[in-house]
Order: sequence, then C-alpha cells, then structure tokens
Amino acid sequence: MILPEKMSRVQILANKELLNDVVTKLLKFQNFEPEEPEEPISNERFEDARRRLGVIQEHLNKFQIIMDLAGVTIEAKGKMKPGDWNKIADEVDAEASKEEDRYKDLLEEIGKIKSELDLYRAQLNEVLPFKDITVDLNKLYNLKLFDIYLLTVLPNQLDKLKFDSTLTLTRKINEKTYAVILISRKNTLQKEKIEKEIGAKVFETPEGKSPYEVYNEVQSKINELTKILEETRAKLKEKLRACESYVKEIYGKLLTIRDALTIVSRARVSEFYVQIEGYAPTKLVKKIKEQLKGEAFITERMPRRYGEKDKPPTLISLPKSIRVIESVVELYGTPSYWEISPIIFLIFTFPILFGLMFPDFGNALVVFLFAVWFYKYGKRKGSENTEKLSLVLIYSSIVAMITGLLAREFFGPVLVGGPREVFNSNKYPVGPLYHIWPVPVSVSNSLEYLIPFGHYSILSTEIEDTMILSIFIGALALFVSSLLGVINAVDKKDQEFLLYEKLPLLILYTVPLILFGYGFIDITDYFGKVECLLGGLLTNIFSFPPNLSTPTYTLAYILILWVEIGLIYNWISKVILIKRHEGHVGLGAAIGMGFIEGGFEAGILLLSNTISFIRILVFALAHYYLLYAFSYMGLLVLYSSVPYAAAVIIAGIIIALGNLLAIALEGLIVFIQDMRLHFYEMFSKFYEGQGRPFMPVMNYVELEEGEKEVARKEAIEVKAA
Repeated sequence: MILPEKMSRVQILANKELLNDVVTKLLKFQNFEPEEPEEPISNERFEDARRRLGVIQEHLNKFQIIMDLAGVTIEAKGKMKPGDWNKIADEVDAEASKEEDRYKDLLEEIGKIKSELDLYRAQLNEVLPFKDITVDLNKLYNLKLFDIYLLTVLPNQLDKLKFDSTLTLTRKINEKTYAVILISRKNTLQKEKIEKEIGAKVFETPEGKSPYEVYNEVQSKINELTKILEETRAKLKEKLRACESYVKEIYGKLLTIRDALTIVSRARVSEFYVQIEGYAPTKLVKKIKEQLKGEAFITERMPRRYGEKDKPPTLISLPKSIRVIESVVELYGTPSYWEISPIIFLIFTFPILFGLMFPDFGNALVVFLFAVWFYKYGKRKGSENTEKLSLVLIYSSIVAMITGLLAREFFGPVLVGGPREVFNSNKYPVGPLYHIWPVPVSVSNSLEYLIPFGHYSILSTEIEDTMILSIFIGALALFVSSLLGVINAVDKKDQEFLLYEKLPLLILYTVPLILFGYGFIDITDYFGKVECLLGGLLTNIFSFPPNLSTPTYTLAYILILWVEIGLIYNWISKVILIKRHEGHVGLGAAIGMGFIEGGFEAGILLLSNTISFIRILVFALAHYYLLYAFSYMGLLVLYSSVPYAAAVIIAGIIIALGNLLAIALEGLIVFIQDMRLHFYEMFSKFYEGQGRPFMPVMNYVELEEGEKEVARKEAIEVKAA
C-alpha cells in the first residue's frame, strides 16, 4: 500500500495463427497493459484492427449517450464467445449499428431540441441585462431630444465609455459582463462611433420590441422546449427499458472488443510470428507464463532505473474498502512508479481532519445522506470518479458525526446544550436531547483540548491549548511528509535530488516537530512545557547574548541555530542547482536567486506551512459560532413578546437557515481546505504525481470457452487420468 507494485515489461512471441487465442487469454488475465514494442520484429502492423478500433470507440460513445439520456445505469453485462476478434468486431459493429438505428429518430429529435434550447438560452443571456425595460426599442432609439443606446460590454471596454456630453449608466451583471445605457443630446453621439470605438454592438431586438417582451417570449419558448425534451427523453427511456439487458450486453461486448483490438493494434507481425509487449505486475508474470504455456515464448525484464526513458505504469494494491481514497490523490496526480504513494497517508489524515473541522452530528448526517445520493448518481452515470469522491465524503462525514457526538452538537448548540449553553446561564433549561445524548458531558469536557466547543463557557486558555495541539498535528504531518521525500529520493537513487532538494527540507521541518512535541517529556503538563519553550524561543530571538539559564531555554537557542543552519544549507543547495542546470546564470545572480528561493522563501514557508494547520481549529470555531449566532437569534425571538406559536415557527426558520448555510457553505469549504492542507502543505514535500495509472485490458463480459480451449482441457484431463 505504501510503494507501487513492482512491474515487469513482458514480451510475448507467438505463432501468428495463435494470435486470437493469446489475446483472449490476456483479456482473461486482466493484468496486462499493452505497449508499443521497444525492439519490434518488423514494421508491419494489423492495420485492420487499428481501423476497427476507431469504429468500436464511436459505438461506445453513442451507447453511453443513449444510456445517459435514458437515465439507465451505464454498465456492462452478459457473455460472449471469443474467436477471431476482427470478425467478432465486424459482427458486433453490425449489431450495435442496428440497435442504434432503433433510437436514431429519438436521438436526432433530442439533438435538435437541445440545439434550439442552446440558441434560445444564448438569446436569453443577451436580453437578460435589459429585461426590466418595458419600452419598445423603436421608440427608445428614436426620441426627439435624446439619443439612447443600450449595450453590453466587457470589463476591459469600460474605460472606453468616455464621450463628451454623455451620461453613462453601468450595472455589473457578472464577472465578465456589464450592462450600459448611454444618454446624450440628439445627434451628438452616433451608433457607428460607439461600435467602432468601444468594440461592442448596440443592443437590438427583433422588430424593435421591448426587452421585457422579448425576454418573456424567449423564456416561454425555453419552457416549452424543455417540456418537449423531457417528454422525448421519457419515450427514449421507455423504449430502452424494454431491452435494457440487451443494450448493456452489447455495451459489454464493445468494451471487450475495444480492449482486444487495443492489444492487436499495438502488436507487430512478421511472416510467421506476432509480437505483443506490455506491462504486468511482477508477481503475476509466472501466472501469465502458465496460461500461455505451449502457445507463446515469453521474456520479461524489470524497468530501468529512475531518470531513464522507461516509464512503467503505477499500480497501488489497496483493499476495496479504502481504494476510494485514491481519487483524492489522482486530483493531484498519479504517483510515479518510483515514489511512495500518499494514499496510506490520506486514509487516516483526510477523514480525521475533516471531522475535526466539521464537528456537528446533525450537519454531518445531512452531508452523509447527500454523499450517498451523489454516489448513486455517479453509479447511474457510470462515473467512477464521482463514485470514489462520494465515498471519500461518506467516510469523512462519518468521522464528522463521531466528532459531533463527542462535542455534543446536533444542528448547533440549541438542541443539546439548549438555552443554558447559548445564554451561558443556569437560569435557562438545557436542550431536549441533553439527557439522552449518548456521550456524557464529562467525556466532552475531557476532550476540550481537541474539541473546545459545546461547553457553557469557552475559556481563552482552552482556545490557546487547542491552537498548540492543532499546530502539533501540522508539525507531525509536515515532518512525516519531508521524511517521505527523503525516502523517495533514496529509492530513486538520485543523489542530487536527495542532497539538494529533500534533505534540507527534512532538516528544517524537524524543528516544528521538536518545538511542539517538547511537551511530551511531561504529558501531564504538555501545554505548559510547549509554552515555556515558545517563550524561550522569543527571548533568544530578541536578546544577545543568548539566555541559556535553563535546559528549556538552551534547547530554544539550539532550535534557532538549527533553523539558521538549515536555511543556509538550503540556500547553498539552490545556488548549486541553479549553477548546474542554468549555466548562463552568473555566480552573483545564482547567489541572489538562491537566497530568495532557498533562504527567504523557505523560511516564510516553514512558518506559514506550520501555522496553516491552525485552520483545523479556525474552521471548527467558525462552524460552531455560526450556528451559535443563529441559535441565539432564534432563542431571542422565542423568549420575546411574540405569541408563542408564531415565535416557535420563526425561531425554527432562523435556526434552519443557519444550518442550511453551515451545511452548504462550510461543508464545501472544509472539504476544500482539507484537500489544500494535503496538496500544498504535505504533498509538496514529497509527492510529484508525475506517473501514469496502470490500465490493463480485460473482458467486461464473461468469455465462454471456445472449442479449442475445451479440447485442450479434455486432453489435459485424459493425460492426467
């Protein structure tokens, strides 16, 4: 799970007549990615397979569109009999074409409707800025005393709206569009002059109608076409439902044929032999040799060292339950074959950080239900990435529900802590869920350093302690990230990368770990020890000679020297790299550039990356106090002179609005910030993501055994008997 699977480059030489059997077995093997041969036995290819591959791909695209428009889950089902893959491709091509013809009229109708909708929506966007103007443009543009022009302009055209004796009214529509009304005395401003100098056309409507009238007409047509589109889609869905299994079976055959033709199209052929080459996991090469025993001659070799032309695909073996975390990593980039995968890192850190920043059981439950719906939507659309991201959100929301339970938060403080927590007074009652909440107050109080919410009063000391703990989490993550960078450099056997890129970072990011981990020498006084060391750090930064009166102050001075030495090392490293790889740069310029990158910038990043983890606390506090504010307003209404029934309704609406805002806005922000902490603070220390995923060919439907395979098995059984 930490390092990618070892891959071997496999070369298969077989009799040309056995090509189809070899392809079938490679599909069933499901762990072979075909490549162009490095040393081809000839320049001859199977050109027919390359041509058919394009045809099959077109069918796949059409079938995906058909199933998507009909709202059918995009998946492969069924079985097929292998044989001559070129002939099978022709047969399925004809079968797919025939099936597509059944939906041709409906698809063409849907296409026409969508084109019309796009056209009308474009017209609607044009008239939208002026839709409130009810005067016909014929009248507006032909006044006796004034010239009036309507136009939409881009931000860079605003500066050109300077005409003598002209009143200019502007209104921002969006980031890219401004609506403008120009008013001037009659015959002082010409239409042609406006269009030439500004570069924007004066707005006009068909037959000079008012923008208000045109907007309503276009909106009416859009509503009508949308209704027709839904009805047409319903017809397509009804027609497809009648033969859904058959469509999925053809789709599965097309996928299987695509992979079979991919193998054939990349093969090379001589007068008697065919050459197939590609990558397979090293541990499975023995299996592929056994499956092709007696039919092909197989050789293998391990990839060459990092930095050479060889670029093997990356396969990370993960249990199915945690494989979804891979989707977050892939947003950054696929791990290269030569580096440690950060997936094992994310399995723990991503959901935990999300839960610490979003500790509310009720809000997390809503996010969980949304993620379940989004997962089903992605599955129906056949979008693997949507499914994976949905599962990541499911896992993260489950952790957030756990932290919400521990914090005793359910849609804010009002339902558990109640008015007593909101108003911070024992005069008021607790919430209706206070006594039945599964986590007692004593447990929540014991976790106040990690989750400092949900208490009747939140002390500043608790916030300070939580800040220290948040930064310690960041310091630990940054140290581990830097250590992984060093391990990657050692694994790549790249001495320059190790000495001048990764080792300086490890030296620098060891300091925050020592600084905020110092408290563990006395766990009962963790925060006191860390605060004492921080005080010693500040004292020795601003005093000379250094204060070495206590062991803590001595350590603080050592850490200051440590950082200085690390920054100087990083500065010299950057100078060396600049001189080596940018030979035209002089020594003075290299020293200056090295100082900016390796000294000044590295020091700023050391400080900012470490402190950045305070956001764990900040977003949790922001979430709590947003709901606290809406709960406070709701309870003020409830305890006001407003009639009780009306007050309950108004208070409920206020609290519900606060929760909707927290779920929609903060849930998204926390998810993004969680990714940011990983992508920019952690991954940048060790992860390059310049690899390519392992994409093996496979059979998407069950492949029945052919006559030759059955005969071969019978012969083996007879021989064994």
